[in-house]
Amino acid sequence: MKSEPTTLDQMWDWADSALTRGVRDRRHPARHPVLATLGPHGPEQRVLVLRGWDGASVRLQTDAATAKVQELSADPRCSLHIWVPRHALQLRLTARAALTHGSADDWDRMPDHAREVYGGTPTPGTPMPHAEAFEPGAELGRYMILTLSCSRMDVLHLGPNLHRRALFSNDAEGWHGTWIAP
Repeated sequence: MKSEPTTLDQMWDWADSALTRGVRDRRHPARHPVLATLGPHGPEQRVLVLRGWDGASVRLQTDAATAKVQELSADPRCSLHIWVPRHALQLRLTARAALTHGSADDWDRMPDHAREVYGGTPTPGTPMPHAEAFEPGAELGRYMILTLSCSRMDVLHLGPNLHRRALFSNDAEGWHGTWIAP
């Protein structure tokens, strides 16, 4: 990203590049997006790890026993927020989540320490008597894939002289963008 985006195609390329880099590069800020869901007490947010981006959907992973899985089962509408400070770029994706159990093949390729994120007792969010009361455990049955089908992407570039913002909508024909006021 050498110069500021001045066309819708450039804005899309910046967003697509950030998401693609977030999947591949563990140090890229897009690697850790904030997922927002609607819980029983209102909006809920948490940081996840970006595992996939195919140009229309985002792939994330979680423990099936988490509140976010319950929230997305009740209402699959969600959003994802990404901030790339080096480029003063904000991405806000609106999506619907589909929940599926992770495959045994993916599980087998995962290092042992990574598997322990998907399991353990007590389950996430359960009160404990002290910080050491949690026992990690690896359970394939709790390995869950979140696939977010993106319908909108709000891309904001906070340029030094001019802020630029575009809204992209995804339909059966693909992504279409329009400039909107920042």
